[in-house]
Amino acid sequence: MPGAVVALGPSSTVIVADAGDDTALSGVWNSEEFRLIGPAPELVSARLMGPMPFSSGDRPPELPIHLAVRVDGSCLYLGVLHVSMCETSDSRLVRCDLVLEHPLSRETLAVVRPPGADVILPDLEWSAYVSPDPRRALELFVTGWYPETAPATPLLPVPGFVPSALADFHRLAQSRPAILGAQNFIEPLAALRPPGDDAGLVFAVENQGGWHWSVPHHPDLGDVDPPVSLTTSKVPEPEREPRSRFLLQFALYEAATTAPYHARTQGPAARLTPLFERVLRRVPLRPFMAPIAPITFLVGPGTVARVSPGRGAPDEISVAVGAHHRRALRPFEEFDIPWSHFDG
Repeated sequence: MPGAVVALGPSSTVIVADAGDDTALSGVWNSEEFRLIGPAPELVSARLMGPMPFSSGDRPPELPIHLAVRVDGSCLYLGVLHVSMCETSDSRLVRCDLVLEHPLSRETLAVVRPPGADVILPDLEWSAYVSPDPRRALELFVTGWYPETAPATPLLPVPGFVPSALADFHRLAQSRPAILGAQNFIEPLAALRPPGDDAGLVFAVENQGGWHWSVPHHPDLGDVDPPVSLTTSKVPEPEREPRSRFLLQFALYEAATTAPYHARTQGPAARLTPLFERVLRRVPLRPFMAPIAPITFLVGPGTVARVSPGRGAPDEISVAVGAHHRRALRPFEEFDIPWSHFDG
């Protein structure tokens, strides 16, 4: 398979991978995780996922999976793996995440996943425009964080009821469709419907339909920057920022959530806040998703951190960092805090 050889025996499985750090190839992902990249042959899929279908009592016992990495002409044994997640496409295994029984030391990690060449990280020029010109801030952030992945094509005709700030967002999405969201979604132009007399324009939805966002529709007021409402099964509740700044918050949230590299921790705000503010810059926006789970943002070169209330004591916060490249996580490596996940 790409970046690795998988050997299947009657009593165990052995994976021998190349040392390296390439997201397109199988390899050690972090100190606790190995990623096997497919597509996988049927025999490998059956071994890792089990024969399908099966009843709850028919699942075969899990055979041990051993991992070794090629280093300097020999193989360095890293231990036993356990399947954590399998991703399929057209019934074929395309990715399998496996967890090591014993995490790797930093020294071993540096050998089996040697650091790659330095890269130029997205800068923070956009952050200077958050207050005076949020639409400009959004454009600079999006074009710096997201590569162009689609050829520029003529934009569908923009209906007259679509506000200009939302139309600008869709223009950015022409060549960078990822900004429309993967965790939550900005509705595509073709899905937007004219609001009724008393209804707002629904322009974004939560991924499972748990809530949606809307803005009031008042054609006689011109292109003002209206408030945004978040609606669950109850009455609409106001977001803290108007539409132009809300769209920037939406983009920051999606970037942090869908970034290829992550770091997550939770703990007392009095301890974590000074640490992260030492290396990151606070975005001058009021909380995002305030009606249900208020989130603020800290940013650095190539990083966006979501800060939200913790699930434990009232004085705890949760910090989830999304990084554009693994190198962007280096400033956090010396933090003396417990990480629940760390891709550095």
